[in-house]
Amino acid sequence: MDDEAIARTLTEAVRAVSGVTGVYSARPLAAAAGAVAEAVAPALTLPEPDVLVDVDRGGGRVHVRAGIAVSGERPACDTLRVVGERLRDALDAAVRPSADLVSVTVRLVEDPVRPAS
Repeated sequence: MDDEAIARTLTEAVRAVSGVTGVYSARPLAAAAGAVAEAVAPALTLPEPDVLVDVDRGGGRVHVRAGIAVSGERPACDTLRVVGERLRDALDAAVRPSADLVSVTVRLVEDPVRPAS
């Protein structure tokens, strides 16, 4: 399985976690532009909408990054922990050797929907 297919699988796994309301590209345009300045033009290639989790094999290691939005109905740290566990489980099945580092960032906590009084 290539890294794009792995990233697609990981993106689907993150979206399936209860409490996750969105998945953002782990490499926003500013980061991609910075990578271009430091490295080469292919780093500017932005992922497809179904490939939002980043799998980076640079420097002899495997680093997986994800940015998520979570519902405010449950503590963000609980959702973050479950996402990390889900990523680690999916990675153990898909990546050999498994990832050296998994980074998940909560980029937005959405207010829970409250019924009108």
